[in-house]
Amino acid sequence: MFGINSDRLIKNIHVEYAAIKLSAEKFGIHCMIIYPDLPTLREFYSHYIKNQIENNNEAVLFAPFYETADRVRQTLSDSHAAIDVSKYEEEETLLITDALKEYSKAIEGEENDWSFKKMMVKQAKKQGKNGLSFIGDLGAFQYKGKIKELVDYELSLPTKFDIDLNGFCLYNEKDFERLAKEQKQRLIEHHSMAIKIGHNDR
Repeated sequence: MFGINSDRLIKNIHVEYAAIKLSAEKFGIHCMIIYPDLPTLREFYSHYIKNQIENNNEAVLFAPFYETADRVRQTLSDSHAAIDVSKYEEEETLLITDALKEYSKAIEGEENDWSFKKMMVKQAKKQGKNGLSFIGDLGAFQYKGKIKELVDYELSLPTKFDIDLNGFCLYNEKDFERLAKEQKQRLIEHHSMAIKIGHNDR
């Protein structure tokens, strides 16, 4: 499938089940999520975000790349897992920012700055939240032609976080296919979990 022993390393999971499974994980996971297309990704994040905010009392920071923040807001407002987006954004329980902006320092090869993520977790806790889920689309690196910086950034992060944070690194399947075999291997093995979401279980 990906030119490596992905059967062992990447789990294929039905998109809705993936959202349920990941919602039940304890804080600390650093998970790679490979998605085939935007409709599948939308189904995942609409279910996951709703569950984290309304059932798990978490804040969520989402940095999309292949769709605008307004398109994400529309999805979250109109899907069958709809939420009150404006209310949660006003409360700063939900933050949506462009991935190019979110990863700008890492894309330029600057040192990984953990201070912002730690500050976001502290802010969430101050607001009485249990912690923070961060969902970011790494397509921004490939758009800029910064493959080395992408790998360096991912490997600079821990395999497991020691704060009340769950991190989800989104990879469009076509972007992932463009990586070299060794790069795929290193990225998959560095994450605490690697899954491919879709509508057909293996």
